[in-house]
Amino acid sequence: MTIAFHVANALYLISYAVRDILWLRLITVLAGAMLVLSFFLSPEPPMPAILWNALFLVINIVRIDLLIRERRPIPLAADEQHLANLVFRTLRPRELVRLLRVGAFVDHAAGDRLVTRGEPLDALLLVVRGTARVALADRAIEIKDGTFIGELGFLTGKPPGADVEATSALRVVRWRLAPLREYLDANPDVRATMQQVLGSDLATKLQR
Repeated sequence: MTIAFHVANALYLISYAVRDILWLRLITVLAGAMLVLSFFLSPEPPMPAILWNALFLVINIVRIDLLIRERRPIPLAADEQHLANLVFRTLRPRELVRLLRVGAFVDHAAGDRLVTRGEPLDALLLVVRGTARVALADRAIEIKDGTFIGELGFLTGKPPGADVEATSALRVVRWRLAPLREYLDANPDVRATMQQVLGSDLATKLQR
């Protein structure tokens, strides 16, 4: 056995303790390269093993390149950065952009009805800029930037219990429910964040 062979296996052991997928792949590539080197240094290099390990190296290198591209910072537009600061603080910029692209930015004029009490909703809204009034049975409350509209219907499937009307020029993110649920099911980390911010938003409204 060559030193390169033992170094390769030691690196494989280290990779098992690494949680970050990028570092895991980087260490695995280094270990694979050392293993291929150890094969070449043997008296009779096993070509099938060398070829298979070379293939694994190529696959891991491609995946490393994709991971680095995904983690590369991307600039956020003003509204995206506003929501990142107010609501989605734990999402990486690329995750936030992808989530927002599942929906669409929609502008409303003052006086536009956004939600009608008792009518089923087909969308979840998030106020980006502006104000709206939630008309409850006994009082009205004002909501503003960073507040969800229709979150109870999204979480429970029940129709809304209040009317919601824009009280100023209003910009919202509008997610249709079916595509949003499909996207969140495919991205568990983003789903966990969405559930957390929705729960926090709902708790704040209940306190008010």
